Amino acid sequence: MKIHILDKTLEYENNKCILDDMFKEINEIVSATNLIFSHLIIDDVIIYNDYYDYFLDNINNIREVMVVTKTVKRMTEEILLSTIDYLERAIPEIEILSNKFYKTPSKESWYKLMDLLEGIKWIMDTFVVIDTNNELKNIVNSYEEWNIYAKDIYELKELMIEFEEILENNDFVSTADILSYEIIPLFKDMKEKLLKLFSEEVEIGDIS
Repeated sequence: MKIHILDKTLEYENNKCILDDMFKEINEIVSATNLIFSHLIIDDVIIYNDYYDYFLDNINNIREVMVVTKTVKRMTEEILLSTIDYLERAIPEIEILSNKFYKTPSKESWYKLMDLLEGIKWIMDTFVVIDTNNELKNIVNSYEEWNIYAKDIYELKELMIEFEEILENNDFVSTADILSYEIIPLFKDMKEKLLKLFSEEVEIGDIS
């Protein structure tokens, strides 16, 4: 199989035993640049995670692999645009979920609540990745706006600690209250701040 990465083409046998060496060489090539790894395109199939498992399951049939890299700034913009999209979709769903917990939550309601908590974890995790980058001032369009957005993230983190205690006590009314009166307003505020962060230089439609 052929591995296309930047201006190089690597060739490997279709054998599971070469995977560790293959990933090591890919990482070394990317690490030597100012770019970061984004995802793989394996025989026209876009793979964003569980790369190793995908190779294990399909090793005999793989022919062409494209290693997609991006600048840190571009990757950051895409993450934040994904965050905006998530917030927009989540807000009406949280309103519905809150009403369910004011009554008697079903099994589906609990699953949706767990999905929400996973989404919040993703928002906080990706924020940390961006915020701890040494080139942060060059990555975000407005360092001042970013710090304002950061305050919402820290508020969200504190809210999750409180939320966890309420869930442990099976307090459904308080769960609904937090969803309706704290998380929804915070999500709306976060979305507005992210949109403002982009409004200076980046047109949302320009990023695909």
